[in-house]
Amino acid sequence: MNYFSHKKLKEFCIDTLVHEGIAEPIAEDVASCLIETSLRGVDSHGIRLLPHYIRVVRSGRINKNPNIKFNQNSKTNGVLDADNTFGHAAASIAVKEAIKMSEEFGSGFVVVKNSTHNSANAYYGLQAARKDMIGISATHSTSMMVSTRGKKPFFGTNALTFAFPCKDEEPICLDMATTQLAWNKVLRAKAKGEILDAPWAIDGHGEVTDNPELAQGLVPAGLHKGYGLAMVVEVLCALLAGGPYGPHLTPMFEKLSEKRRISHFVGAINISNFIDINIFKESLNNMISELRNSDSIDPNLPVLVAGDPEKISEKIRTKEGIPLDEEVISDFNSTITEHSLMQQFKSCFI
Repeated sequence: MNYFSHKKLKEFCIDTLVHEGIAEPIAEDVASCLIETSLRGVDSHGIRLLPHYIRVVRSGRINKNPNIKFNQNSKTNGVLDADNTFGHAAASIAVKEAIKMSEEFGSGFVVVKNSTHNSANAYYGLQAARKDMIGISATHSTSMMVSTRGKKPFFGTNALTFAFPCKDEEPICLDMATTQLAWNKVLRAKAKGEILDAPWAIDGHGEVTDNPELAQGLVPAGLHKGYGLAMVVEVLCALLAGGPYGPHLTPMFEKLSEKRRISHFVGAINISNFIDINIFKESLNNMISELRNSDSIDPNLPVLVAGDPEKISEKIRTKEGIPLDEEVISDFNSTITEHSLMQQFKSCFI
């Protein structure tokens, strides 16, 4: 395993995207999201995706010169047309607009249409929580979840995030796929020759499997409950945006020249409209402290709250670097051929 400086990797990511014709502000949004995601240990949605993003820029899926438009339809909601730019930039703009509305009117909700993959959903909910708001973000995705009582995938992994500001630490953040795991984690296991942690995938016969080589779909988180949540995300994203849903969405890793027209949903709720923000933070700190100090089955495995593993990872990786395996490095080397950029990439080694 090789370790890379997160600061240098971010600069490299920006420079690489700009070299491909992406405007610097958009490149900065993409890089910030990918690096924070990798620091938080969510490798399936982090910097390893940069070569794929380069390929979809070159194939024409990503609009290099988007005309991004935001229409605020009322005091508390609006629609952002991403014009097929990077989802990271579109969702970041959307959450900033949601925060503005929330600061003035108590809440703000924005639907994003005509977008693309936006990496880890937590990044957007956390932006609102860091402004003392409750942050909400959701996105639908390529059909991967096998419907309850069904044989074939219909909804995607349909990520859902809730983030809450804390007094003495980074916000509490529940960031979850509505399947038992994300599809990119299946791809990671397949590439590394590993089996899944549990039989959370579905094979071509509709049977559960832990073999990523046989995976054709994914099991809903909590079975019918995850299936129901996936439908909620699909409604909030695709249907409110008037975009394609479920199986009508272009797959992420196929037909790279086709626009995906993904939709996202972001929201910000002003806590101070309900309760003094300091009282809220104190109460939340007391609650999570009580949880973390509660008795655990195994003394070596303490009780955690949502986002604890990511916070632990961020502390370690900020100091020691972001790990990239040989398979990921090979993908970088084969995709990014500009000599100066590859020299820059090599300089990111710790």
